[in-house]
Amino acid sequence: MEKRGFSLVEMLVVFALFSGVLAIALSILSVHDRVWRIGESERIEQQEARRAMSEISSLLRQSNPDWDIGGIHYLVTITGGNRIDFYQPIFDSAGNIVTLRKITFKLNPDNATQLLKKEGTSASTIIAHDVESLSFGGSCAGCLAFNCAAVAPECPTVEVAIQTRRDAGINLTSRVTLRNNDIIPTAPPVIEEPAEGEF
Repeated sequence: MEKRGFSLVEMLVVFALFSGVLAIALSILSVHDRVWRIGESERIEQQEARRAMSEISSLLRQSNPDWDIGGIHYLVTITGGNRIDFYQPIFDSAGNIVTLRKITFKLNPDNATQLLKKEGTSASTIIAHDVESLSFGGSCAGCLAFNCAAVAPECPTVEVAIQTRRDAGINLTSRVTLRNNDIIPTAPPVIEEPAEGEF
């Protein structure tokens, strides 16, 4: 019996079938990789937005709508709906307020997709990227969320909303009640804040 090899046509058919299977496999891998990247991007985006919301809420919760220090009022102020300034109390070991540190959250004027935080006289830091919008508003009765710029002792609540811009567009909203509404410093604390117009 004579041994016979593959003909050129048979080789071409096998090569075409193998190429087709390989192309389908590569296409499936490409789609899977793209879906994984989108999912990973959404996860990172959501994680960053949640971390920013947690940081804002944690610091804001410690404030008072109106620290009255010797007749000078250190208020929670909302400017333009997307900037908030408030004062965080710093306590000594005996539980007395020794410092009021000004905290500011706002969008970066040079890159409106970045959320900035400034604590006292420290340098500002970026706490979130890819922010589409940031909103602050008072949350008093008779006041629609994000339409009130005032936070008052009789209504010490702030509505906060962060929306991201990439892929999924994560929307987070929180209502934060200021907890130190009834605390009055026993002695005038040091006010730690940047110079007027610095931030």
